[in-house]
Amino acid sequence: MHALHPAARTVRAGLLALAIAASVGACSFDNGDGSIGSLIHVHDGRITIRGSNDTTARIEADGDLRIAGKAVALTPAQRALTTQYHAQVQATLHDGMETGKAGAAMAGSVIGAVFSGLAHGDTRDIGRKANAQAAKIEVHVARICDDMQAIQTTQNRLAAQLPAFAPYTVIDDRRVGECRSGLHAH
Repeated sequence: MHALHPAARTVRAGLLALAIAASVGACSFDNGDGSIGSLIHVHDGRITIRGSNDTTARIEADGDLRIAGKAVALTPAQRALTTQYHAQVQATLHDGMETGKAGAAMAGSVIGAVFSGLAHGDTRDIGRKANAQAAKIEVHVARICDDMQAIQTTQNRLAAQLPAFAPYTVIDDRRVGECRSGLHAH
């Protein structure tokens, strides 16, 4: 097997980083609708969470909560948590969209640098440009991981106050850890 040219290694690393950025947290966001993996969905401003008991919980922007289709009476403290949860999910989806944009910009920049470097016979600048773009994406990915950690904290606080919400605590330490596992330690 032959060694890859440094430019080819850089392109491969750039494309791998783009693929990772596109899939981190498995977030998608379009016109206010989106999802975090297959766990949490947003449609028309409503957040739906598929629970471990195969039922759903729905949270409205104003904090209203429905579990398995039934309205749940909330204390002011619980409503504050459901409202916070709603805002955190929206922030995560927005940050996922921004990460996707950064990934697309990275791909364009790296591919442009590769073609320019190859056309001019000087590929030394490709790695620097790829690393600079990858660092920008890592900032976005870290923000998503922080968002997921915030959702986990809020969902756990809500479940502690409202045991009926326990089956809907879908963001766990493993998911947050998986998000953070690809980040470089600084």
